[in-house]
Amino acid sequence: MHPNERLARKEIELINAGDFGALNEMYADDLILHYPGRNPLAGDYENVDEFLTKAQELLGDGTLLRELHDAFGSDDHAIQLLNVRAEVGERSHSWRAVAVMHVRDGKFSEVWLHIDDQHGLDEFLNSLVS
Repeated sequence: MHPNERLARKEIELINAGDFGALNEMYADDLILHYPGRNPLAGDYENVDEFLTKAQELLGDGTLLRELHDAFGSDDHAIQLLNVRAEVGERSHSWRAVAVMHVRDGKFSEVWLHIDDQHGLDEFLNSLVS
C-alpha cells in the first residue's frame, strides 16, 4: 500500500473516531481546503478547524457519517472515494464524494472535494439555514 493511500485511510479513521487533535496533525500549516457548491459551507478554507466549526454550526445536533469506499495514493496525491450521509432532525441526504488531496512532506497541503449530486447537496445544506 502506498504511504499516501495509508494517509487517506487514516484520515477517515480519525474523523470517524472523533480524534480531531490527531487529525489536525495530518494537515500542513498552509492547508487550503476547497468545498464546492452554492451553500453555507462552500468556499476555500485555510485550516480544517475553520471548516469543521462551520459544518458543526450548520449541522447542530445532527450527524454526518463518512464511509470510505476506497482510497488510492501516488507520490503527490491521495484520493478518497466516499459515501456520505447527513441527518439533521427529520431531514437527511446521502451523496458520494471524491476527495483529492495533495500531499507534501507527509501531510495534506491542499484538498479538493467533488460531489456527485452538487445541486441536491446544495438544496439540503441551504435548507438547514434558519
